[in-house]
Amino acid sequence: MPKIDEILIPGQGVSKLDLRQYLAAREAPRPEDYGALGDGLNDDTVAINQCLQENKICILSAGNYWITAPIVLNYGMSLIGYGDMSVIQAQDGPLNESLAPPYSANFNAVEFVEGYSQLRNVRIVGGASAIFMAGKVSPCVKNIVENVTIWDAQIGVTLDGWNDTNKPCYWNNISRVLVARPKIDGVLLTTTPDDWNDPETFGDSPNANKFYDVRVYSLSAPMSGSGFFISTGQFNNSFVDCEANVDVTAQACFRLGFGARSNIITNFYAESLGLAPGIRIDNGSLDNTIIRLFSATGGAAIWDPTLQGEYQAYDAGYPKKNFLKDVYVTDVHVDGMTRGTTYIDPAAGSSGDINIDLEHTFYLLSSFNRSYDLILPNAGDATGRWVTLKKADLRDNPINVKENNGAGPDNRTLTLLQQYDTVTLLSNGATWWVTQDNRMPRPSRFIDNAAAPSGTFQADMLNRVYLVSAFTGQIIFEIPAANQAQGRVCTIKKIDPSSNIVKIQMAGGSGGPDAQIWNLTSHFAAITIYSDGGQWVVLSKY
Repeated sequence: MPKIDEILIPGQGVSKLDLRQYLAAREAPRPEDYGALGDGLNDDTVAINQCLQENKICILSAGNYWITAPIVLNYGMSLIGYGDMSVIQAQDGPLNESLAPPYSANFNAVEFVEGYSQLRNVRIVGGASAIFMAGKVSPCVKNIVENVTIWDAQIGVTLDGWNDTNKPCYWNNISRVLVARPKIDGVLLTTTPDDWNDPETFGDSPNANKFYDVRVYSLSAPMSGSGFFISTGQFNNSFVDCEANVDVTAQACFRLGFGARSNIITNFYAESLGLAPGIRIDNGSLDNTIIRLFSATGGAAIWDPTLQGEYQAYDAGYPKKNFLKDVYVTDVHVDGMTRGTTYIDPAAGSSGDINIDLEHTFYLLSSFNRSYDLILPNAGDATGRWVTLKKADLRDNPINVKENNGAGPDNRTLTLLQQYDTVTLLSNGATWWVTQDNRMPRPSRFIDNAAAPSGTFQADMLNRVYLVSAFTGQIIFEIPAANQAQGRVCTIKKIDPSSNIVKIQMAGGSGGPDAQIWNLTSHFAAITIYSDGGQWVVLSKY
């Protein structure tokens, strides 16, 4: 702005005060009015900040404004430029697109510390964060960032909940922004407390902020973070028509961190030549919605390493096109359905139970290497869930289906023994119930001292007929408690001519069928018994 004395016209009778009012109305304030040069060589930080503080508005002419500290936007301030011709240079040298970024600045280029401010039509080069929003002075709300190009910042745009819940970072609008060659993240939503060990110093997470047409491009520059990273941010932060094209070193095109909850991502474009997923879901992330994701990456379109599925996705890309959670449907027509399937085959030499989490509805089970107990979740933790279990191998190793801290299917332990034994179970919140079961006990099993080297054979009651040979010594045939074999019928027959006894009794020696211990002493002697769930009874003997 020219000096007043230089433009006075002698003899016209115009006072300096009148002319000053005329010029103030005619031209908006510029940093040059306060000593800025905009040549990229002289420090223009003080001039820009002074212009803003005194006028609430600052117009950046075409030029390269070198700064060495943040440009601070307090309440209601506006910093407006002429597009990419108006450059805020927050690093030692100007932008050189043919060289690797220096990332030399340890300060934020532009800081929004209160609300109702705007930044429009500028280019920012460098900065710890090119744009940083936090309620350092008062609530950081209703700020506008529009038509801004960012190059070579460590983080392009940061929204920070800071350390005071009374000064939140809400309802800000960021649109038509390009973040090129960020070192860490393109866009970051986070919370930075004064003391990580003191919960009282935590502010609120950034909430209800709007991002439209924000694009992050690595342009082959390495980056350690993600295109977009919601570390903490919730309650309807929305990202519409945004894009991330990230380097192979990136963690994800879009990452939903542990504190990302109830956010909306619509029509997002993800691209990477590396294995970065289109969208990564961290443990703790809840109830986020993804709509129309296009993922052109070497990794998964949506990668959920937690396997918790705490998100909703619609038309959301390969391999999982749609993911619906907690959806209530009164009537539905399905042309085709895919059921999630898990194959379980414990290794030889391993030990211990196998716990299933019902992540899938169909479990193919193998006991080829060893028998094991398959533990269902407690029925109270699986209300309405159903699961199908099928034994796939030929071995006789039993798979015993039990319940974690519960009685088990139909209030008992259920055993899969033969190949193709299949059972379908349903929880009503109190009990696991058998709804379908194709298991049939094997016709017979041969027992001798080789099968019972200690002289005692503990029967599993999975066979209809037990042919017992006591030729080389007495055999004690122990049957399980009646409540463990409800509905089972079996015949026990002595098939050797020796005088050695086949003794039939309850496990532990406490009685047997019809409340007594039975001895089969003669060749071809047999007894048929049945459990009604409360006791074993003798149906026939000869």
